[in-house]
Parts: sequence; C-alpha cells; structure tokens
Amino acid sequence: MVGPGDLLVARLRAAGATPSELLMRPTGRQRHAIVVGYGRVGKMVCALMKEHGIPYIAADFDASTVTRDRRDGHDVFYGDAADPKFLEICGLADAAGVIITIHTHQLIDDIVEHVRAMRPDVLIVSRARDADHARHLYRLGATDAVPEAIEASLQLSEAALVGLGLATGPVIASIHEKRDEIRRGLQQAARAAGLQEIRSVRAKTRAIFRK
Repeated sequence: MVGPGDLLVARLRAAGATPSELLMRPTGRQRHAIVVGYGRVGKMVCALMKEHGIPYIAADFDASTVTRDRRDGHDVFYGDAADPKFLEICGLADAAGVIITIHTHQLIDDIVEHVRAMRPDVLIVSRARDADHARHLYRLGATDAVPEAIEASLQLSEAALVGLGLATGPVIASIHEKRDEIRRGLQQAARAAGLQEIRSVRAKTRAIFRK
C-alpha cells in the first residue's frame, strides 16, 4: 500500500527534487513563527521577520516551487499546514504565532480551525479576501485577519493623496486612522460572535516574539 510519505516523495521527485532535498524536514524552534505559504506575500513576510530577528519556519504545499526556492537558497519546506501532523513537525506546540499568507479561502479556513484546536492560545494572523472573509476568520478563531481588498484600497489611497500634493505625514496619519476604524468594526463583529478581544498585529506581534 502506498502511504502519504510515499506520495510526498513521488511528488517531489516528479518536481525534480534531489535526494538530499527529499529528506528535508522542518525542525521545531521554540518561540518561532510558522509562515504558511511562500509566494510573493509569504516571501515578504519572511524577509521582514528575518530583518527583525524573528525565527520562523516557512511552508508551502506546492512541491515544484518549494524545490525551486530551496535550490535558490530559500529556507522553505514542503507540507500541508492543514494537516495536524505537519503542524506538529513545524513545532506548533512551542510556536509563538502562525502567519497564513495563502489566498485559497477554504484552505485558510481549515488551517485556522486546526491551529486553533491544537493551540487555543497561539497568535494566528491570516490573510483574508475581504471584510466578510475577515469576520468569518475571526469567528473561526483567528487572532487577526488582514483583508487584502481593504489593505490594497488604503495603500492606493495613500499613494494617490500624496501624489496629488498632500503632505505625507497627515496622509499617513489618516490612513492609519481609517485602518484602525475598519479593524474596530471587524473586532466588534468578532465579539458579537462570542470571541474575546482581538489583538492587533502591530502591538501583539512584537510582544509575543520578545518573550
């Protein structure tokens, strides 16, 4: 009978992985972050964590891109973050947070649910499609959700206002105020669903990783 491990190896071999890469597995690191997804968003998140000295384990479910990225020197591992066994391998028991950067709606939901079931106390910051999806993720147990449609509109507004001649300082302040206003609305929706206070990404991430 062919087991999950055999299928994983077969997929990696089909993607052109070398024998040494087939044996690569993430090892747990205390107080680290687990970054799910190593596309453009995931790479940026990891780069900033590295810049700020935050240890992390990056994982992606695309065997071919993981193989290519590892050959290019990236420290990323192949695995399904919706699989509790893989989360254990990534050291979820000792992790400070899980950062979900993928864009597939159902997979995000599955990962949030599994992570929250295994670690009721861990920070979960997830990418969300829009405000409705963010509210849904809060109900599933996400600590914080970042709606990409809203964030894109805020960045676009900032660039437009500055480009039209307004002073950068007041524009940035107004964008931050609008972002906080939106977050408060999402938090209220989460509390209405019976959740406790949602911690913000900016304040909570620093506090957790400095413990």
